[in-house]
Amino acid sequence: MQQTRPVSVIVAAAASVVLGMVFLVFAGISAGSGHGAFSIQIAVLLGAYGALMIGSAIALWLRQMYARGPVAAFSLMAGFGFGEYLKDSPWMWVLVALCLAAVVGVVMPGTTRWLQRGVSSADQPRQPDGPRK
Repeated sequence: MQQTRPVSVIVAAAASVVLGMVFLVFAGISAGSGHGAFSIQIAVLLGAYGALMIGSAIALWLRQMYARGPVAAFSLMAGFGFGEYLKDSPWMWVLVALCLAAVVGVVMPGTTRWLQRGVSSADQPRQPDGPRK
């Protein structure tokens, strides 16, 4: 059975994967900067952040309802972080736009409807012969 995903899910997942890859690149740059243990610690944190973003995007793609929160939260935090450097590095607008795309995509009503399809509601009475509908 072919599942069709809303455009908002595709945009949110793709933007989150790209942002996660950016954080992994930043981790590599930090590790290679040669400032000793401090650079390695920052690289580990950036790598973990990138891995979490990619993992959340994959979970969203696989229709896991819990993935909405991490995608939105990590993208918002990254967007505010990148926004601090906009004056000095105008190219950061690209990363801020990716963050906004991920957040907006994940909170769209179409994303919510798509994620809630097939989930039984506790508000509806249980049918005598099966699960809630």
